[in-house]
Amino acid sequence: MSIGWNILGIIAWLAIVLYLVFIVQNIRKRHLMMIVRDRKRFEWKTTFVDAIEVFIFLAATSGMIFLTFFSQPVLEDNTLITSEVEYQPLILSTNSHKSYYVTANSDKGMRPVQTYNFYSNGSRYTVKSTYATISDGTDPKNIASNVIPFSTKALKNADKEYQKAYVAIYTATYKKNWYNGLALHSGRQATKYYLIRVPDRTFVKEVTH
Repeated sequence: MSIGWNILGIIAWLAIVLYLVFIVQNIRKRHLMMIVRDRKRFEWKTTFVDAIEVFIFLAATSGMIFLTFFSQPVLEDNTLITSEVEYQPLILSTNSHKSYYVTANSDKGMRPVQTYNFYSNGSRYTVKSTYATISDGTDPKNIASNVIPFSTKALKNADKEYQKAYVAIYTATYKKNWYNGLALHSGRQATKYYLIRVPDRTFVKEVTH
């Protein structure tokens, strides 16, 4: 992770830690003064100030936890996300039985998931179905890929260029701006998704474990 705008998030978390140290010492000091000087065990004013300081700390911490760990912007939000799609032709694999572009490994355990293996641009790819789908219909986009803003027109052009045997790799990256920096996301990859396009299902080798 490059620093850049992310310095804002680092400063914010550091400020929260320093504020925690401050309020612990401040609360302790006030309570000691209340007991020693005023000879009281309880005072509404002191309790009210304690509550305000703790509330500010909890609010700031909750806000930063949400921004850092749980904020997920819409992929089509051009103010926070930049994206690109790379198209790569698939390489045909062969064995004694048939030729295929993709091997789909199915795991029928407690958390069933498929893993797709394929070759493209001289490299072997292994991706899980959580971030990938196989499209073999007339329409290059299927139901699973609708979660990603693929261009239908661009996919249809790729169908013609690669004879329906390619992988469309969608990569979304957080823009370098103050908001993403505050969330410690600036310049980081938001998601990567693989749409694996094959002419029909016969080009998929299915393996079950």
